Amino acid sequence: MIKIRTITPDDLPRVMDLVAKVDFPWRSHAGWQWALFENPQQGEIPAGFVAEKEGRVVAMVGLQARNFTLEGEPVKAATGHTFIAGPEGRGSGVRLAKRAITYPGLASVYSLNNNASSAGLYKKLGMKAWLGDGALNRIEWPIRPGAMGTGLAFSRLARSDRMYDALSAREWFAAKPKPLADYAQQSLATGDWLDPAKPDHARLIENFDAELRSSRRVVPVRSAAFYSYLLTDPDAPGRSVLLSAREGDSISGLMLTIMSKPNAYEPAGLDIVDLELASGAPRAATIAHLIGAARKLAKVSGAARLRLIFSDRFAASEVKGTGLRLHRRFSYDPAHASFAGDDGRFADGWSPTGIEGDFHFALRVAPQRAPR
Repeated sequence: MIKIRTITPDDLPRVMDLVAKVDFPWRSHAGWQWALFENPQQGEIPAGFVAEKEGRVVAMVGLQARNFTLEGEPVKAATGHTFIAGPEGRGSGVRLAKRAITYPGLASVYSLNNNASSAGLYKKLGMKAWLGDGALNRIEWPIRPGAMGTGLAFSRLARSDRMYDALSAREWFAAKPKPLADYAQQSLATGDWLDPAKPDHARLIENFDAELRSSRRVVPVRSAAFYSYLLTDPDAPGRSVLLSAREGDSISGLMLTIMSKPNAYEPAGLDIVDLELASGAPRAATIAHLIGAARKLAKVSGAARLRLIFSDRFAASEVKGTGLRLHRRFSYDPAHASFAGDDGRFADGWSPTGIEGDFHFALRVAPQRAPR
């Protein structure tokens, strides 16, 4: 008999066994501990649920809680992630998902990081793609066009199982191991990047967060403590950096970037997983400043491209000054959610940037397998 229960830190060795069996991207014990149990906004919300059979973890789903404000009042929501099952766990996936989706006290349970194969499953679970056609759009700035084009060609070839095995057999593009913060410190102007562990930078972040929460209907809480947590992935130290645009002693725009290299046959890219502006900021100039800093950072760090998801949050005129860019579309809905209540206030007022999701640990870096 399969039992569904809350995940605990003691489950991590069995979670890692399950991950290996289903060929899910590898993480260390410390990496899983960090991703599941060290989120400073988790509170009393379970980190996830497992399906257990005869002492073995045969399926799991993660549930990372996030703090929001809804019309000035604090609420909790959560992103579902790491939804996997082994052969012995067949039939338990829906039970796990329903347990997560219906957990009490959450304004929403959502995923912002679906792939094409899972998008249909979320719909069957009753979750909806509430962002519409705009969620499919993204912008990419070529940084190393040759490497970017080669990676895209390899990705198309890898749709064949035979070519996937051949391309995955060795590393095609080497990634630079240097921390992004080091590149930022060396190549960007003072004020263009932030270290949330520094008291003066933390104060700027907290003031920016307070301004957003006082002026938006629905907004995630962007605390310095949460950003500090995001930057400390044990399996990929230094691959994230927090960029800023400033007006005097305040932040006018904030951007979180992550270096990602999802497999052996694609070059590293720099992903923008949070881009938010202060209410009174000049939008076009602030976006141009942040994208300019991110492009410079991508170039010196060896990234092949800079990518912005949920790009429809910004008008074409607001990104006009950011340089050569490509407008591309996902072929599936990347964002699904289940919302509590019937009044739709949370769904109607929330425009995700990506920080609310699991991108900080789901955007993988090579190697994908356990060290030998």
